[in-house]
Parts: sequence; structure tokens; C-alpha cells
Amino acid sequence: MRLSHFPSCLALFCFLTLLGVSDLNAQSRQVDERLAREFYQKKDYEKAGEIYKNLYETYGYSTYFTYYTDCLTLTGDYAAAEKALKSYLKQNPNNWKAHVDLAYNYMQQGENDKATKYLNKVLKDVPNNISSIREVASLLRNRNFNDLAIAMYDRGAKDPNIDYSFNLEKAYAYNSMLDFENATECYLLYLKENPEQYEMVKNRLRVMMMYDLNGNVDDVIRMALLRKTQAEPENEEYASLLMWFSLQMQDYDLALMQLKALDKRGHGNYENDIIYIAQIASDNRQYDIAIDAYEYVLKKSGEGVFYVNATVGLIKTEYAQAVANGSHDKAFYDKLSERIDEAIRKIGINDETLPLITVQARIMAFELGRSEEAVALLNHSLEMNMSAYRKAELKMELADIYLFTDEVWESTLLYSQIEKILKNEPIAHEARFKNAQLRYFIGEFEWANATLDVLKAATSKLVANDAMTLSLTISDNLEYDTIGLKRLAKADYYIYQRKYGLANQMLDSVVAYNPNEVSLPSAFYRKAKIAYEEGDYAVADSLYKRVYEGYADSYMADEALMEDAMLLERQLDRREVAMECYARLFDYYTASVYVAQARKSYRRLRDEINE
Repeated sequence: MRLSHFPSCLALFCFLTLLGVSDLNAQSRQVDERLAREFYQKKDYEKAGEIYKNLYETYGYSTYFTYYTDCLTLTGDYAAAEKALKSYLKQNPNNWKAHVDLAYNYMQQGENDKATKYLNKVLKDVPNNISSIREVASLLRNRNFNDLAIAMYDRGAKDPNIDYSFNLEKAYAYNSMLDFENATECYLLYLKENPEQYEMVKNRLRVMMMYDLNGNVDDVIRMALLRKTQAEPENEEYASLLMWFSLQMQDYDLALMQLKALDKRGHGNYENDIIYIAQIASDNRQYDIAIDAYEYVLKKSGEGVFYVNATVGLIKTEYAQAVANGSHDKAFYDKLSERIDEAIRKIGINDETLPLITVQARIMAFELGRSEEAVALLNHSLEMNMSAYRKAELKMELADIYLFTDEVWESTLLYSQIEKILKNEPIAHEARFKNAQLRYFIGEFEWANATLDVLKAATSKLVANDAMTLSLTISDNLEYDTIGLKRLAKADYYIYQRKYGLANQMLDSVVAYNPNEVSLPSAFYRKAKIAYEEGDYAVADSLYKRVYEGYADSYMADEALMEDAMLLERQLDRREVAMECYARLFDYYTASVYVAQARKSYRRLRDEINE
């Protein structure tokens, strides 16, 4: 080797040596970071603090310092943490995180006033721009200084040079403080400024509602939306948000009111939405609202595009309401039957009007004593071309009428056909349940229970709930007395056939000869239903009370409570007592399928009484 090359070789050797040392240092640092992090996660703050202190002294990174002082605070060594933070701030006076951490240290020592005074003094120096205010307010919120964070947002919002309201950030802070009233107000103000953020605001309100334990949040949101829509009726985002909220709360009256208002302003065609509200209101037994919605569409559109849907929906809802009210007024059903004939003559028979055929057949068989005509109508209709689903609906009605007239095997054959053809469709689950109920009626309890066990997991909540109730009726009563269960099943079949005198005799025999903690509430509940159907509402009320007061833990107690609440409200006009029943249901039977409906009814009655 030439001597002239020696200096360059030496330089290369030194460089490679330094590079190797650097790699070793980097590896050592990574090991220390990992160890510190593991100790911190395991809450071994003393060991973690020692490593973070060494890392900070070696490399000078502020992140290491933050973790180090955190560890001191978490171990209760507040004096050391305070000393370290003050020393650090002398060198870094504009490190806002260190200032907030020092105030947090004071607060942990119980010196809340000192912490607040310190921050009020320091925060005056935070630059007045969006990024700085957001950064420091976020640091404050992370240490639970939410009030000061909001004060910072307010300061920035008042500065005309910033020209930003910070409403969204304030909403998050108020939410953290569980101040849902101010959080909602800020979300709505943000929405007014940013209407394109409608879905985001809706999702934030939905999250607030999800974690509402006592119903307070729902009331806050409802009142805020009502105030906003009344003050700013032209704001479509507020109106749409109130409609969405009403649907979440099953407050279909309020949702319909909003849709009508939007429709009348002429900002769009809302008739299809109004029909949708009518359908779900009817499904939830809020028939007056559904009827109001259908009549609104018919009055507005006449024989327009929504005429068939509104006409069919209106007739179906009026029939459902009459059934729910226990009405057996022959004059009413004669008139409704005539209206169905007129509608079919005018519109014709097709997939959309076939539901009227099922209503007509049911009226004939169950209300007007014309079962043979009903069977003939359904069989004639089944010869027409129609969808498999519509055909299943007609067969279901035909099976129900056969069961009503004691043609049990014709009935079970039709139910089985529906199950086989549509398999896992909701209507097939309903047919399977009715087949199990039929077997229960005739005393084939094991067959019925085997089917019901499968149906408990049905996709339809209503079918699953009915299956659970009937399964409990069978299994619980079987444990006590098979003879008593047979009498109960026979009584249920008589009730289905409207043979109320025979049903009551059978139930009286259960009370007299098969009394136990399961059979007695079952018998009283059924006797209450019969009294209701016969219009003897005072007796029905007393019998429902015997169920939920005397047998509060029975599986039909929540249903008896709901039925009695509706009876007290609608038939006996005892709204305050009805409110007590609704409140008792959602307070005591928290897992009941009736909780949402009871809560909504309670609020509606409360608002009506307080008006």
C-alpha cells in the first residue's frame, strides 16, 4: 500500500467504526423504549420512569420527558414531577403540554384553585389562531380541563380575524362533560354552518342516544330539535333531523307532522315517505297516525300514483284498529266489506290489491259469519297469476279460517305448504309458528315444543317472541300438570274460535282444579283478554292487575302490564294510571319487547297532560 493512500483509509475506517457505534446505539435505544413501554403498560411506573428519564437525558426528546413526569405523577411523587416540569419550562416556556401537565400535577395534589389560576395565567399567551387553540384545547381536554378548553374555543370564536366558531370542538368537549344539552346545541349550530355534514351530525347524535341510560339524552335532543325547527322552519336539515329522530324514538306522530310540513313547503315530494310512516305506524299499532297519513295522501293526490298504496293501506289499517280495539260491530264490518268490494271493482285484482282479499275473507269468516263465502273467495283468488309471496298470504288466511271452523288437517296442510315453498322467509316462520300453535291446541305438546325451539331464533322478532311465550306456556305447565295444560290449550283454541263462554268455563276449571304459580297467571291473563273482547273493560283491568301484581315474575307479566296500560289509556281514559303502568314496564321489565313502545307512550301522555 502506498503511504499516500493511508489518510483516506484511516478516514474510512473511522467512518465505519462510528457507523457501527451508531447502529449499536440505535438498537440499544429501541430496546430501552420497548422495555419502558412494557413497564408502563403493566403499570410498573417506577421502572418505566427510570428508563424514560435516562432516555430523555441521553436524547433530549420531549416525548420521553412527558412519559417520565407522567410516571412520577402516577406513583404519587408529585414534588419530583413538579420540580422536573418547572425546570423543563424554564428552558421551554412555550411547551403548552408541559404547562397543562404541571397544572394537572397541582390538581392531583388537591390544589384545584392553584391549577386553574396557573392555567388562566399561562393560556393568555397562546397565539390566537385556529391551530394553536385547537392544539392547546385538546391538551386541556386530555387532562379533563374541559371548562378551560371551552373558554379557549369561545375566545377564538369571538376573534373576527379567526372567523371560526369552534362549535364542533365545543360539542365534543361538552359531550365529555356529559353536558348533553350544550353538546346538542353545538352540534346543531355546526350543522347550520355546515349543512353538508348532516350525516356526521346525525351519527354523533345517534352515539349520544346509544349511551343514554335513563332517557335524558332523548328528551334533550327532542326539545332542541323542536326549538330549532320552530325558530327556523325553512332549515331543511333541522326538519330532516327531527324526522329521523322521531323515527328512532318511534314517535310517528311527530315524524308525520314534519313530513307534512316539508311537503306543504313544496321543497320536494314526500308522499312516498308519508306512506312509509303510515306503514310502520300501523305495524306498531299506532293506527290513528297511520290513518291520518293515508288520508293526507289520498286527499292531496286523489287517484294519482300513490292512490292504490294509500287505499289498500287505509282499509288494512282501519281493520287492524277495529280488531285491536276488540270491536265486533257488525255495521262497521258490513260497511268496510262494501268499501273493499268497491276498491277492487275500481282498481282490479293484482299483487297490490290482493291484501284486500285477505282482509275481506277475514271479515266474512270472523266477523260476519260467512266462512263458506270466505273460503270460496280465497280459493277463487288462488287460481289467478300472482307472486309466490302473495299466494302464501292467501293460503295463510285460508288456513286460519279452516282452523277457525275446526278443519284442523286442512289447516295444517296449508301451513306446511307455506313453510316448504318459502322456507326461510318471514312468512314461512309465521306459518311454522301457527302450525306449532295448532298442535298445541290439539294437545300435541312435544311436537309443538320441538318446532317452537327452532323458532326462538327466528329473524322476525315478533315470531320469536310469540314462540318463546308459547314454549314457556307448554314447558312450565307440563312440569306441574298435563291435565291443566290440556285445559289451558283447549281454552286457547276456544278463544281463537271466539267461543268465549266455553273458553271461560275451561279456564275456571284450571283455576279450580289445577291451580299453581304458572297456571293461575296464565288463566287470569286469558280471562282478561276475553273480558276485553266482550267490552267488559273494568273486569279486564282487574284481571290484568292480578297477573302483574300477583305474579310479577311470570313470563306474561310484562304483556299483561302493556295491555292494561293501553286499556286504561284508550278505553277507560285513566291516563295518569296508564302512565304509571308504562313507567313500571320500562323500569322493571327492561328486557321486554314492549319497552320502547311503553317509553314512547309514557312521554306522549306526559306531554299531553302537561300541556
